[in-house]
Amino acid sequence: MAFTATQYLFKASIITATTANTVGSYTVPASTRGMILGLTLANSATSNAMNYADIGINNGTTTFYVAVKTPIPPGGSVVAVGVEKHVLPTGGSIQVTAYATTGIDAVATIVEIT
Repeated sequence: MAFTATQYLFKASIITATTANTVGSYTVPASTRGMILGLTLANSATSNAMNYADIGINNGTTTFYVAVKTPIPPGGSVVAVGVEKHVLPTGGSIQVTAYATTGIDAVATIVEIT
């Protein structure tokens, strides 16, 4: 019986999403799968405005939404992925879209499995 080596690499992906821009914060490299352990969104606005964001998981061809128009309070954050884990195939990605005039910071923790 042959065994293949599996390597686990921990990565953190940090992005800033701005008005109505969808940003791929992380894309799984070739010959790899990515497991999203956590995704936190923070309202980085200096004003007292509520920000909103869409969070999508893309499998390389289609985006499936984890949350749509999620409210993020001023000076606050939202844990978008934390209890439930998502596995992405090669070429899959996390996508965040902001709906405010100021940015939203997103931090994702990912394990790459090769």
